[in-house]
Amino acid sequence: MPADSRSPEMSVSDLILYISCPRRVYFTSRGFELIAEMNASRLERMLLKELALTYPEILNKCSLNADSLYHELDAALDRAQKDLPLLFPGELKETGQEMLEEAAAAARARLQEITSNLLLALEEYGREPLLAAVTPVKTESLLSSARLNLKGVPSKLVCFEGTLVPSIIRPGNCPTQGVWASDRLRAAAFTLLLENESGKEVPFAFVEYAAFGLLRRVTVRSADRREVLKISRRVEKIKAGFMPEKKEGKLCSHCSFAEHCSSGSSLMSKFF
Repeated sequence: MPADSRSPEMSVSDLILYISCPRRVYFTSRGFELIAEMNASRLERMLLKELALTYPEILNKCSLNADSLYHELDAALDRAQKDLPLLFPGELKETGQEMLEEAAAAARARLQEITSNLLLALEEYGREPLLAAVTPVKTESLLSSARLNLKGVPSKLVCFEGTLVPSIIRPGNCPTQGVWASDRLRAAAFTLLLENESGKEVPFAFVEYAAFGLLRRVTVRSADRREVLKISRRVEKIKAGFMPEKKEGKLCSHCSFAEHCSSGSSLMSKFF
């Protein structure tokens, strides 16, 4: 197949963007920037993700009680606050120290709950299984599949019960049970990509809700795999030039593409 006739490559983030609004996929695929405003809330989430990456080192310590675990998490958060401008110099170049301190204070306010939930997990699952579930074999490694025409970067890959599985760190809110639909889609997409690379079935994935210190295991069902394939085909059409119908939603009022997004609908979009 000639190079210029290939379908545009998709990423897992494209699939998640489609869920929020199909037209956002259209605009980003045509060079428009999806502007994510840097604010204290976003910085807090970035700090919490960095904190979650330190769980293996902290949990591996010989003795942990509530006081010592809180102290270790607090120290790790201090390090993350100092490291963040070095890790993301481009994104934080306009960010003042005051905003970073505000974000760190908000993250620190969550440490008590994180401590409590990690101790409950240690008690319920035991140190070794929990360590296996949070300790990365690889961190932020690229997975890709020519067959799926898809690529993506999971937060980490962990070896659990003899199986290499994807783990996704999510620093936002956490549902009472299970995982959010978008996180289930992420888990299924990364599972399909990992299966393509390893040639082995990957029956589950993990989602870590970093703001709460909670680890959720996600069984990847046929319905989840089907959803990934269905959305992938729709995203492929959009990236090839199809303009989906506009859907009014809560994102519209502060969408960076608002001025480019016509309210008109094509006849084809009604069948999309």
